[in-house]
Amino acid sequence: MLSGIDLNQIFTFPFKDAESRRHFLIGCLVSLTAFIVPILPYFVLYGYAIRIAKQIMNNESLRMAAWDDWEGMFKDGARVFGIRMIFSIPMFVVMIPLFASMFFMPFFMGNASSSELDVIIPAFMLISFGAMCALIPISIPLVVIIPAAEMYVVEKREFAAGFRFREWWPIFRANISGFIAAFAIYYVSSMILVFAVQIIGATLIFACLVPFLLPAITMYGLLIMYAAAAQAYKVGRDKLAQRETNLGA
Repeated sequence: MLSGIDLNQIFTFPFKDAESRRHFLIGCLVSLTAFIVPILPYFVLYGYAIRIAKQIMNNESLRMAAWDDWEGMFKDGARVFGIRMIFSIPMFVVMIPLFASMFFMPFFMGNASSSELDVIIPAFMLISFGAMCALIPISIPLVVIIPAAEMYVVEKREFAAGFRFREWWPIFRANISGFIAAFAIYYVSSMILVFAVQIIGATLIFACLVPFLLPAITMYGLLIMYAAAAQAYKVGRDKLAQRETNLGA
């Protein structure tokens, strides 16, 4: 257990039996279509991950769910995806100068003289460094806080619930360490998986497996992220309820 999060359960439930592995494989195929059809398959993937989160929030045993009610999964996923995108706007705003400079840099360099390059290159490095310095202190708090808003949307099944800060913020505050742990679990596991894929891609024999591993990593990462976030949310909700009970006693 880590801040109320059962690591063994989170990491192993997609593979614990043949049926779970079959559902996980279906998720990998949906994830594969996201490399062909933009955005829409992610709504379904997010919706499926939300189904897993609901099991935890409803005190059910964690298991891979059947792939049915695709319309319902699409709607649930679209709500959570929308919340994540809106809350991420501050990060996007900070990244705009960086992306813009990266896009226009080749055009400037191709038509610039050596004296102009002496100005363009330091300016590009300054913009990049400034954007990264601004991005880090903005992104870290957001990626920890966003799951609390998402889980409240899942619980209430309302898109607008994500913006009722006074309602879900106390739950976040009641288990801040749990939400930090949830992000750390997802981040570290993602880095390990990406590193493993890079090693596999560097080998001539197994490099052909990389295109099939990426959809699996996407699916597995989403399951871990929302299962961990749901456990953190549930612990926070329970702590808040217990605190209110003690105050009322």
